[in-house]
Amino acid sequence: MDSSFVKALYGKKLQIFFLFYMIMFLPLLTPLAQNLSFKHVVATITINAILFISIGLLLLFCKSRTQKLVFSGLFVISYLPNTIYTSYLLFAHVLLQKNSVISLFETNPEESREFLVHYFNPWIIVGCLVYILLCFLIIWKMRVGEPLKIRNHKITFVSALVSVLLVVSLTPLSQSVYFVNFYKMFVNYKIRLGKEECAILERQSQPYEVKEIYQDTVPKTIVVVIGESLTRRHMSLYGYPRATNPKLGALGDSLLVYEDVVSPQVHTIPVLRSILTLADRDNLDYITEKPSMFELFNRAGYETHFISTQPFGGNFKTSYDVLLNLSKNIYSLSSEKQPDEIILPTFRNILADGNKKNKLILIHLIGNHMAYGFRYTPSYNIFNNEKDHLITETDFRDKKAIRTIDKYDNSVLYNDFVISQLIHTLQEQSSQKTALIYFSDHGEEVYETRDFAGHAYEKVSPSMCEIPFLVWMSRDFKEGRKDLILNTKRSYSTSDFLYSLSDIAGFSYPDYDDKRSVFSIDFEPKERYVGELTYDEVKRKNYKK
Repeated sequence: MDSSFVKALYGKKLQIFFLFYMIMFLPLLTPLAQNLSFKHVVATITINAILFISIGLLLLFCKSRTQKLVFSGLFVISYLPNTIYTSYLLFAHVLLQKNSVISLFETNPEESREFLVHYFNPWIIVGCLVYILLCFLIIWKMRVGEPLKIRNHKITFVSALVSVLLVVSLTPLSQSVYFVNFYKMFVNYKIRLGKEECAILERQSQPYEVKEIYQDTVPKTIVVVIGESLTRRHMSLYGYPRATNPKLGALGDSLLVYEDVVSPQVHTIPVLRSILTLADRDNLDYITEKPSMFELFNRAGYETHFISTQPFGGNFKTSYDVLLNLSKNIYSLSSEKQPDEIILPTFRNILADGNKKNKLILIHLIGNHMAYGFRYTPSYNIFNNEKDHLITETDFRDKKAIRTIDKYDNSVLYNDFVISQLIHTLQEQSSQKTALIYFSDHGEEVYETRDFAGHAYEKVSPSMCEIPFLVWMSRDFKEGRKDLILNTKRSYSTSDFLYSLSDIAGFSYPDYDDKRSVFSIDFEPKERYVGELTYDEVKRKNYKK
């Protein structure tokens, strides 16, 4: 390196430090991530080091004002993703992956607020403020320096420029530059969302025959209730020591409790996209190519209803909204900001409307979503470990963690009340054949084996994917469908739920596969996946923090 480079670098110590701070700080923390291999860490640090050096060299050819503009722009575009990645890395010891980042794009303000309440750490807030102030201070204090002449260092300039363009544009390289990859994922997400909406709406005018095999003069009402963040490990129906399911347990043999059901992911967005469609990990394009839940039931002549206490539509748009909007009747109750029992009056009104058509009612609950203390009314503040002493302290489960477990169990108890009320309401419908299926979108880990509460694919565990799956049918419904195999010991994934729901409804259509219905005599168990991992691999994983 000639003397002009040395002199230029020496005069820009503050700029180099700033650049290092913006580009290298997060990569140098990646050894803390339990979900990254050594090879991935080395590649990440190496690629970001190349970007750091290349941008640093290019800035030697820029005037002071241009440098300040570049650094200001770099700060603006990198601050948000770097803060998100770094904060999560520091408190969860994992680095966010694609599905988690996409979930952030669809997170509403209320959910963000509750997330911050649950995971609030004042030191992270202080760190973010220091990060901002230090960046502004460095930009303000930058020295004026004489730029190098490009004509005197053509090879260096071209090499650095090409390196920057390659790192930013080539996906295998840019994936390691987290703030670049963050915006690339956002753009791709928006493009995909637009294409999906157009394709799904366009196919509504295309012919697709759905036949109902078991037709009857008595109307049918099928209710599907999707919970949120409920692991079966905290349900007394599945052997949990606290009595978290007294009302559902009182239903006895009339309630079918499936013992071995898992979710296809541990985040709501990919799970709902799977549950509502015929898409699976091998056929992702089926979201746009094949009919979804409401489309099938609409074509079969059902009156379809969707009730939600989760934020839905408008400013809270998700990548599965287009599928839910296909319901003929929509009741969005999240704006009421009330616990889940707010659905009960609407549910009763639908059943009492006098319409003799078959009905599908899909209910999406806020369920057991963190922060757990917001999920139940004061009368359900029942469980207190200081009284029942059923939860023991460990090196990863202190008194604060146990109080969180108390709140989670209270939310499970409240959920038991809501689901039982839905079933009791159906029991009163003697003039209809009725059935209800309840399951959670995914599970939740609540300090079972480590110092962690929540769900994140980067820390995936059995608690996050082992879900309840409950089926109730009226006597008349069962009598009319003696072909259904109600074997609660079958191993099953809700990735195939639409096939099972079609079987319950007695549908026949070109893409129906009897082998994928848990209620079919032809059901064939298959390898179950949670994201890219098999369920067996999830059970073998052991993240300690």
